[in-house]
Amino acid sequence: MRVMVTGATGYVGAHSVKALLDAGHRVRLLVRDPDKAQAVLGALGVKGRLDCVSGDMTDEDAVLKALRGCQAVLHCAAVVSTDARRADEMLRANPRGAELVIGHAVRMGLDPVVHVSSTAALLRPGAEVLRADMPLGTLGSGYARSKAAAETFVRKLQDAGAPVVITYPGSVTGPAAGSVIGEATQGIAANLKVGRLPTPDAAWSIIDARDLGAIHAAVMVRGQGPRRYLCGGHYLRMEALAEQFGKLTGREFEVMKLPGAVLRGLGLAADALARVVPFDSVFTHEAMVCFTQMPPSDDTAVHRDLGIRYRKASDTLREAILAAYRAGLLSEEQIGKLARGRRR
Repeated sequence: MRVMVTGATGYVGAHSVKALLDAGHRVRLLVRDPDKAQAVLGALGVKGRLDCVSGDMTDEDAVLKALRGCQAVLHCAAVVSTDARRADEMLRANPRGAELVIGHAVRMGLDPVVHVSSTAALLRPGAEVLRADMPLGTLGSGYARSKAAAETFVRKLQDAGAPVVITYPGSVTGPAAGSVIGEATQGIAANLKVGRLPTPDAAWSIIDARDLGAIHAAVMVRGQGPRRYLCGGHYLRMEALAEQFGKLTGREFEVMKLPGAVLRGLGLAADALARVVPFDSVFTHEAMVCFTQMPPSDDTAVHRDLGIRYRKASDTLREAILAAYRAGLLSEEQIGKLARGRRR
């Protein structure tokens, strides 16, 4: 089928487009910069001229033009920032994008209509496990509120029986898509630079970008109705992550003894400072809540219904470290034995 994709120049979108093409689908991309789309996807091995419509998810005419002649949609695009100054922008753009892309796709009879969310959308401190039937979470940043508003609209369509699929990825990492490496890979690079992790009271759910792409390709089946899939991936406590880093690089990684509550308090302080001296930082209270209180996700439906088996966490982390190295974020010394015989 022909699938209209938003966000194809982003990390998740690019790997998902590659997976869709590998599965035999055709794609039409709604992108602001078709040349960038060619470069990013060309780096993943996509050959030939791509079918692109210039515009973004809030441009109704461009959305309608991109949807015409397509049978399905994958909506990956979103405005993402930790900068409180951009809260109003996100609160306008992300719900509006969902209303236009998902709403028009449903009205035009496309099936399936796939909306990419996040495990963070379901987070409620104290939850023991994330499940796809949970209500939306309680995080309060501009980005979180914008995504919650978008998903509230999308869930109403599901409740009415529309063939809308929602995926909830964890931290997406792995190989680069050209110059695009993703935020989770940048976080991995930061840990390797300092050689330590801040607390034992935390965990990362990591999913390989290639596995997430395979999930998005696998859900492209008509007539299955509304569905939700948690795809948090591998749940790694900090001790396990330090062990993985050590095995891959040959270096020693310390897990510091800072309590999670201290990190959340520091996040509050950083938020307060940002209101006085605005700056864009990943060290926010909300980020620290996600880092220290995110439970594992129940990904059973991905394995049972879609037949997807995640590649080993060590394979994903190896590719992420090498992607950060090739992007100039890490030195040969910092990636240790992975540098042997490597060139940037």
